Amino acid sequence: MATKLLYIICFLFSMGNAFGQTIFTISGYGKKIQDGDTIYLSYLEKGKHILESTTAINERFSFTGMVKHPTKANIYRNENPGLAGFITESVSIYLEPGDIKIISPDTLTGAEISGTPLNDTLQLLHSQLAIVWERMRSIKDPDLFDETEKRDTALLHRNRRELDKAFYERADIELAFANQYPNTYVSLDILHQLSRNNTYIFKVEKVYNKLAESLKNTDKGKTINERIQKKSQVMSGMKAIDFSMEDTDGKIINLSEFEGKYVLLDFWASWCGPCREEHANLINAYQHYWDRGFTILSVSIDTDKNKWMEAIEKDGITWTQVSDLQGNKGDVYLKYGITSIPANFLIDPDGVVIAKDLKGDFLKEELAKLFLTPPQ
Repeated sequence: MATKLLYIICFLFSMGNAFGQTIFTISGYGKKIQDGDTIYLSYLEKGKHILESTTAINERFSFTGMVKHPTKANIYRNENPGLAGFITESVSIYLEPGDIKIISPDTLTGAEISGTPLNDTLQLLHSQLAIVWERMRSIKDPDLFDETEKRDTALLHRNRRELDKAFYERADIELAFANQYPNTYVSLDILHQLSRNNTYIFKVEKVYNKLAESLKNTDKGKTINERIQKKSQVMSGMKAIDFSMEDTDGKIINLSEFEGKYVLLDFWASWCGPCREEHANLINAYQHYWDRGFTILSVSIDTDKNKWMEAIEKDGITWTQVSDLQGNKGDVYLKYGITSIPANFLIDPDGVVIAKDLKGDFLKEELAKLFLTPPQ
């Protein structure tokens, strides 16, 4: 048996060398993991989603495999990430040569990872994030509210605000970590994720400039740079790019028609959850300031007109809506350098961009300053 096992290991090693791949092993332990629990390992390899699973025995689980380069992965318990609508428990790791260890006093919650250089570095980040994660776990996500809780709008808005606050606190910690450790894949992944967020893109740029050239030249490094360049296409102080587009009735609307007013140029889509959540805030702003020279022009990046129209009606939107139904290939979407939605540009009466990506309380505060009224 030992000879056979040695042969298999040697075979895997030779195959790994032949294809430039490296062998990893994962040894996991969770004090509260039950016999029969299904543990999933999920990661991307050459753009292809890889999903493996194993069954826990005696509070333990393990995986063995090969990857060509360090790869971010996630471990889940009893929740198939391809099928689960909401993930409640997971732990992130890096697949790289060596024996990766996952040890938890619970199931996967609170797990510590170690055993390889990248996972040691990732654990350092996790330690810095522990307090924020604990607070986030104490706040019930509105997506998990029951019907009674959903009717409590004060609770719903409070929980969303608290989760948003925790998100930004987490992002600040991650960005500071990447700035301190610019020569690791951990920082590359942090910047890749945060570069999706319009609010952080220029903070990301400052840290990106410190990355090792080898990291900048990876696919993720190149993607980060592309996002930075796109977000620089329209900046505060620049004249807003005029455009023409059809509204819901097929009438041609020009952005320049709104000169003389403060305009929030808003990009959204019916399928974008955060966009739909922000509509309540936009409705409040519109109702409060429309008679003082403020309006909203929303550009949908939908491709299905029926879904676009249904979302407008369901959310109770009354301001002007336009779309070319070309999704993220639309001319205006590309000209404005949009990388993620929701995204917006606040334009003054002269057609000059004066602020970008104002959401929630940030939008309320900016409008209050413009119109010299306390934020609502």
